[in-house]
Amino acid sequence: MGSRLIGYGSYLPEKVMTNQDFEKIMDTTDEWIVQRTGMKERHFAREDETVVDMATIAAERALENAGLSINDIDMVIVATTTPELDFPSVAVQVLGRLEADNNIPAFDVRGACTGYIYGLHCARGFFTAGMHERIMIIGAEKMSRFIDWTDRSTAVLFGDGAGALIFERSTSSYSGIIDTVVMSDGKCFGMLHGSPDHRIIMNGPETYKKAVQLMPEAAKYIMDHAGITADNVDWIVPHQANLRIIRSGAERLGFPLEKILVTVDKHANTSGASGVLALSYAFDKGIIKKGQLVLYPAFGSGLTWGAALIRV
Repeated sequence: MGSRLIGYGSYLPEKVMTNQDFEKIMDTTDEWIVQRTGMKERHFAREDETVVDMATIAAERALENAGLSINDIDMVIVATTTPELDFPSVAVQVLGRLEADNNIPAFDVRGACTGYIYGLHCARGFFTAGMHERIMIIGAEKMSRFIDWTDRSTAVLFGDGAGALIFERSTSSYSGIIDTVVMSDGKCFGMLHGSPDHRIIMNGPETYKKAVQLMPEAAKYIMDHAGITADNVDWIVPHQANLRIIRSGAERLGFPLEKILVTVDKHANTSGASGVLALSYAFDKGIIKKGQLVLYPAFGSGLTWGAALIRV
């Protein structure tokens, strides 16, 4: 059994913070940020705006896009690293907000920037086993909660937002979530992690080295496993961590830059929401067309990394 994509939706907070805004509050410049990251602006949630708020709006828009109600869904998975509450899960809270009454399973996955790939991996397994009919996977992050405003090397990197995709079980094994791979290495924990006082701790140079190595490796594994090459892939939608990382990964894989979807300049790094926000943007703009083959690699804290192959 396979799946097919039947709906998408996204949400970005109203507040936009540009590089020029950062120039006013810390020792940095627009040129410095753009040269090192490719980022120009990012969206920040209001202080009273939660991960559940953003995830719920993205879910509502995905349901509307699919022409469904929440009671037509039989599983919800949320990828997030920034929930305001330790429990219950964001996924269960979203069901409460949407007033679902069909008692479906709902849970969160915490794979940091690779979180959405982990969610897709779970959904693929459930579809393959024939256990569920329609699964909604949401990525939602409020990274602004973890910004250290005294650290210019990390403060400019992150943004907030949420996106959702809905997949339906299909008899085709070559549509929807075709293949996934997820990996981790806990020995590299110290390279990138959150602190007890909610700050991002990152060894930038070492994180960069690992990202440009492991994201392409995961993407190549997926292509080899599927028996395809870069020529067969219509779009690569990488985790939007940093433009230099994206370009280096594309070069390693032999992908021309015109086949790489980049939204890091608009959204910055939204962690587990990054890929799905990029996909939603591309669908809205008509950049990615129905039936095209998309490769989505990601890398994050843990270390975690992985990739998904999706026919949209």
